[in-house]
Amino acid sequence: MSLLFTSLLVSLIAALWVWMAGRKDPHGRPWFTVLYLGMLLLLPLLALLPKLRLEWFSSVMGAEGVVSGAGGGLSWVLSLWMAGTAVMLIRVLYGRWLLGRWLAQGVQAGAGSAGLWIEECAAMLGMKEFPAVRMKQGLSSPVVAGVLRPVILVPAVAGQWSDKTWKMALLHELGHIQRKDLWLRMAADMTCAVHWYNPLVWWMRSTLLTQCEYACDARVIASGVDPRDYVRALCDVVESALQEPRPQGVVAMADHAPLKMRAERLLGGPRIRRSWLAVAAAVITTATALGLTLVRPMAEREARDDNDGYGQAEIDLRHRANPFPGN
Repeated sequence: MSLLFTSLLVSLIAALWVWMAGRKDPHGRPWFTVLYLGMLLLLPLLALLPKLRLEWFSSVMGAEGVVSGAGGGLSWVLSLWMAGTAVMLIRVLYGRWLLGRWLAQGVQAGAGSAGLWIEECAAMLGMKEFPAVRMKQGLSSPVVAGVLRPVILVPAVAGQWSDKTWKMALLHELGHIQRKDLWLRMAADMTCAVHWYNPLVWWMRSTLLTQCEYACDARVIASGVDPRDYVRALCDVVESALQEPRPQGVVAMADHAPLKMRAERLLGGPRIRRSWLAVAAAVITTATALGLTLVRPMAEREARDDNDGYGQAEIDLRHRANPFPGN
């Protein structure tokens, strides 16, 4: 089974489940989307494993034509996929390099509100270590970046924020660090680099970033913050935002998820979740991915080779034949 077909089919099933879960709860389940993206990221490796050949599967898929005619036709497709993947991986690495230069432009925040709240916010989330806080001109909202050494950047206008806004912003960005959202974003970027031709993978990446924002909002509220205070802080951040292009690899407080939807969810109470549905969807999609990558349809001529040159119909005919035709 070709990697292109498997990727499209698995991503279609996964995207359908993610969309259905999102209709019930915009927060969804980030681990659900992460599982699917990780599965798609591992598909090329699964394709290298030994295959289980099934003759009956070939009759369903019409595999004889696929096996016999795919060799020459798929070579240029494989070359195109590898070239596109190489370009996308270079783009990801270049983005990481730009991110390092961009982070270096930040100025260490003073010992005012940043120093006053960062330690308390870390304690509220149960974090023993916390990152440095820097200010940067032209930044649109607080962001966190840096997979190995996270850094929180706040806009220069943060000096005009109230103490509550400072507290909410730092809680949100610390929540991203605690949840390992930067690692999840990097994994999603790598998956999109491998499956650059698949729009469903890009959609799931965007959905994951939105889910991470909702999950981080929920973590802030779970720490004991009043939802109304948090929504007001979100509005303050958006109102003071100044637009500036940002490199890839950052997670911002005011990005990805619409402010109206976040406010409605925060003030609307908890959502009903169906864990059994999520588990069933994960099992079905995982089984589909493994089946399509580890099972290889066996063409009829391969079956004849496995039976000393005779097809199954001829073997059955010989079994039914009279061993003494002269009698």
